[in-house]
Amino acid sequence: MRRSTAPRLAVLAVTALSLVAAACGDDDSSSDTTRPPAATSVPGSVGTAAPTTAPDADDVDPNGVLRLYSNLASAGGPDLDPSKVRVSPPTYIQGLIYDTLLRAKLDGTVEPGQAKSAEIVDPQTIRIELNEGIRFTDGTPLDAEAVKFGIERNRDAQNATLSAELQDIENITVESPTQLTLHLNKPTAGAVYDRLPYGDFMIVSPTAARNGNDFSANPIGAGPFVIERAEVGRTYVYRKNPDFFQADQIRLAGVEVTHIETGQDVTAIQSGAVDAAPALSYELSKALGGSGWEIETEATDRIQFWGHMCKSRPPFDDVRIRQAWNYAIDRDAINQAVLDGRGEPMWGFFVSGSPYHDPSLDGFYEQDQDRARQLLAEAGQPNLTFESFFTPGSSQRMAEIIQAQLAEIGVTMNLKPLTQVADFFPDARGAPLNIFGHQRTYIQKVSRNLTPPSVGNVCNWDDPEFNELVAQVKAMSPDDPAVIEVWSDLQRMALEKAMLGYIVTGVQARAYDPDRLGNPSWAMNFQGISEVDVYKVYIKK
Repeated sequence: MRRSTAPRLAVLAVTALSLVAAACGDDDSSSDTTRPPAATSVPGSVGTAAPTTAPDADDVDPNGVLRLYSNLASAGGPDLDPSKVRVSPPTYIQGLIYDTLLRAKLDGTVEPGQAKSAEIVDPQTIRIELNEGIRFTDGTPLDAEAVKFGIERNRDAQNATLSAELQDIENITVESPTQLTLHLNKPTAGAVYDRLPYGDFMIVSPTAARNGNDFSANPIGAGPFVIERAEVGRTYVYRKNPDFFQADQIRLAGVEVTHIETGQDVTAIQSGAVDAAPALSYELSKALGGSGWEIETEATDRIQFWGHMCKSRPPFDDVRIRQAWNYAIDRDAINQAVLDGRGEPMWGFFVSGSPYHDPSLDGFYEQDQDRARQLLAEAGQPNLTFESFFTPGSSQRMAEIIQAQLAEIGVTMNLKPLTQVADFFPDARGAPLNIFGHQRTYIQKVSRNLTPPSVGNVCNWDDPEFNELVAQVKAMSPDDPAVIEVWSDLQRMALEKAMLGYIVTGVQARAYDPDRLGNPSWAMNFQGISEVDVYKVYIKK
């Protein structure tokens, strides 16, 4: 399955599959940079690393430390061992130490990282060529044998937080110190490649591992920074790795990540304790008016608000109940009330600007309360009552609006906050529904939530017909015109079977202090959430 070089990108010697995410538009103001609805880009290959513009030396603080924040207590806090990451880890916490094979940009393209190039040879084979001269901080080489060891270590950890696609890697052959090939046990090369820029493929020192090193306490990687101090649940302090193979491109002396409780972003910004907020909710971004910070907002299908349903137990094991829920709600009203109309009603998994969006599905569940009542009556549940989780912020506001809309057709949805992930994932033990903003890209939007064995697939939903369509997408290149038809069939089936409670696509917001942060640039993590690109930014004098 070799693909020709895409003329719209400068490419390396080989072609490769790329991530899919929202393309950014032009800035339209100095204080609130609002980006248009995301047109999903479909780059066909790994681009050459974008040249880093050298700032005036007088503008760069050589001792500048980038100050970021995160909820470092969520899910027990991040683990510095790549094989032990927990639910939704802030990947830069580990990535600063280990780097990644490829690096994901916010527009959906990828750049070389430790890998110079990567190529899908066929649906079950991926060939990787590494950059030369990379060494771990213990002095040992990050070569093909080391990458083989690291990938197998992550795969064999059987950590459900890591992508299920890791288990598709049957064996790895090493052709030379810089070349290795992944051989898969099923045709999922597209989906496996999609994970190369993320934590699934962060590599530890094999020598340290074989000597019994505890990477949670003493991480040894080959990334741009080394950990200087770690206080679990409080702070992570990093200093620049002088032996990093691209050290001359790193203009930060260090990074400091401080614990901030979820929802306290604005307080942290107003206190002057941080330099950037790369992943704000739209709701919080509006609270920054007058702060002096630059604010960007971007409508994107990397964020989707939905009701995730346990479809193997009552009441949502009955497709008529799931369909009634979808017919009952007014998505336009929700979008206007919560997102000022900047999102879109969700009729599948992509916004209208995406090549994977099927316009024939628009309005599939346009609000029809009479139809909703009819379906409830046919299911023998005219006065249905159930509980639903929500997460604070925009999801809570949407849940409250939906609660009122369902009441209009005689359905009682009792709301309660999700206090820990285990209350809903993986078996919905606390409530059969969870209303939240989900953040993923391309096929991970689906495979993470609607096919086994992913931990996000609540109550282990298993539909062989649907699984086959997912498998077809995983095997194909995103720039193959034929994949569009498969995506259309997949989305139609998901709608017909009401596999989710479809609500609206979301808005990603980012903000930074223009007096401190130079060359503001953004990367993308495994969820499609923006992060500060530490390979490009600097702190101003």
